[in-house]
Amino acid sequence: MIQFNPSTLTVLLALFLSHAVADDAKLSSNLVGCNEVSCPKEGADDRCTVGNNTFMGIGLSHLADAPSYLSDFALLKGVNVSAPLGGKNNDKPRRPFRSFYYLGAPSDAEAKDLSGCVVVFHDPPSKKFKGPKLQGKHNGTDTRAASGTCSDVIDKKCIKMITDRATELADQANGEVCEELNREFKKNLPDECDGFGGNGRSFGEFSVKSLGNLTSIPNSTDCWPVMPKSDQLLGIMSSTYLRNYSADALIDEAYKITPILTVFVGKDNSSFVNETSSQMTCLKVVTEDNPDDDKDSDKSSALRMKASGLVGGIAVLVAGIFAIL
Repeated sequence: MIQFNPSTLTVLLALFLSHAVADDAKLSSNLVGCNEVSCPKEGADDRCTVGNNTFMGIGLSHLADAPSYLSDFALLKGVNVSAPLGGKNNDKPRRPFRSFYYLGAPSDAEAKDLSGCVVVFHDPPSKKFKGPKLQGKHNGTDTRAASGTCSDVIDKKCIKMITDRATELADQANGEVCEELNREFKKNLPDECDGFGGNGRSFGEFSVKSLGNLTSIPNSTDCWPVMPKSDQLLGIMSSTYLRNYSADALIDEAYKITPILTVFVGKDNSSFVNETSSQMTCLKVVTEDNPDDDKDSDKSSALRMKASGLVGGIAVLVAGIFAIL
């Protein structure tokens, strides 16, 4: 008969619990906000601090349609908005909206080992994500809570055309990937990409940043908006736009959709990227109200089921261990 001492039992239970917690810590959806990453709130409002910047909300997503060797990478957008001021200048574009973009990467990844470029398209597509209906007396969609993927707002043919072309250029660029991409997106939109940057025949305003020049952000806050929490954040860039102080301007700018093209180029010394790969990911701040703590709510029921499943699993493990003692 196999004998287990108390220390062995403790180790087995720790392994079981760590595995369950690790599974729960993975990003579960394509595009999520502060609720998913357990950031604290100020009253009913989201709040997330990264480095020296405090955001009114975030949008976090896996790289869309990425190969398996990039499955642990993600993109993050955070928006900082100044406090509103009243008065006669309320309708003038003086309120700064600052958007910050980060690459979520495994803890052992280093920027110097990455090669390629990131292209951030600042003008949102003409289409918008679908969201839940506004509650109460209001009609329409809750833009704050809306989420989705690029294929919901950009034609799939356009996405494929852009990613295929980016990969082709990167393979031919001889180290000048960012310069080639910068030239490419100054051209007119192909017909398949109608509405990509809103109205007009261009990709709109965009910024290009080398993957090899990203900066590591120290984790020193109570909200580390990436999953799993052991991952690091590498700063890509920030942008600032001035709008007026109206509610419409807040919704349009703070919750706009930002398409981001990532082009990873394989390097001989990189343990993460095997070959050139391009992805188009759409980010947007997602703000969802916390569900009521009502005992009959679906959310509470789901949490209870999850918790009971974990406890039940522990009970089965313990029972199995003691059965063979």
